[in-house]
Amino acid sequence: MAHFTEAEREILLRSFPNGIVALDLETTGLSPLIDKVIELSAIKVTPYGEEVFDELIDPKIEIPKFTIDIHGITNDMVQGKRTLDKVLPEFINFIGSLPLVAHNAKFDLGFIVFGMHQIGLPLHESHVYCSCKFSRYALRGSTNFKLSTLTTELEIPLENHHRALDDAIACLKVYERGLRVFKKPDRKILNEGHLFKLKDFDKQDDFEIPKKLKPLQDKVKDQEMIEIKYRGGSLKNQFRPIRPISFLPMPQGNMLYAHCLVSDMYKSFSLKKIAELRELSDEQKNELKAKMVKK
Repeated sequence: MAHFTEAEREILLRSFPNGIVALDLETTGLSPLIDKVIELSAIKVTPYGEEVFDELIDPKIEIPKFTIDIHGITNDMVQGKRTLDKVLPEFINFIGSLPLVAHNAKFDLGFIVFGMHQIGLPLHESHVYCSCKFSRYALRGSTNFKLSTLTTELEIPLENHHRALDDAIACLKVYERGLRVFKKPDRKILNEGHLFKLKDFDKQDDFEIPKKLKPLQDKVKDQEMIEIKYRGGSLKNQFRPIRPISFLPMPQGNMLYAHCLVSDMYKSFSLKKIAELRELSDEQKNELKAKMVKK
């Protein structure tokens, strides 16, 4: 079954002549450094046609109910399936050195790179693109840039949102719609969706969360507000309240992705620059929640 029309393939191959791979993961949580992959799927479009990679993965831990409620993948569905260390080498062989695209690709590729690091797979030259980032540039009139919103507004079918293969196909169709806006996308336009190369993670030699920041793990899990003293930014060496979301490996080092409650922006904070943590009182939390509601 072909998922892309000839016209869609032509537009994709105009910018990526050797082909492109769109991927998506379902996981036990949002942090590549502490959570596990339970589904890994991809669609590859090349001058020779389409190929699909689609695998459920046994995480060897219980899948939290709140994530089951999102993707519908139960513990029974993954029990006895292959583990990531067995699946990932096949997936890397599947993608070869082709460019990769995912929606909010920092999260998906964080899991891939961390998995490759754990089993000692060499990183290669694949460029990584983000369909969310590119949509903000190419599809600026959208209500927001969630995959579900973009597919609805662009009339792209998405029957099983939060299942990896369906989301991967939808992601690549969204990217194609963004490319369609331009008569002939050049490198400058393509760079609007570019994040990094897998090879860039060769510079990253430490995927551990520092011991002093271990208390953040529970805060991330529950997205519970806390204050951090950060050696950088406009509030350098001052405490700022945040709502932590995820630990992300990045080429320049491990990051805490969080909602900064001072600027009301989502930011990445280098773990190396977080000097100190401080709990918030219930009163402070309630005040911050009230402000967030008003906004």
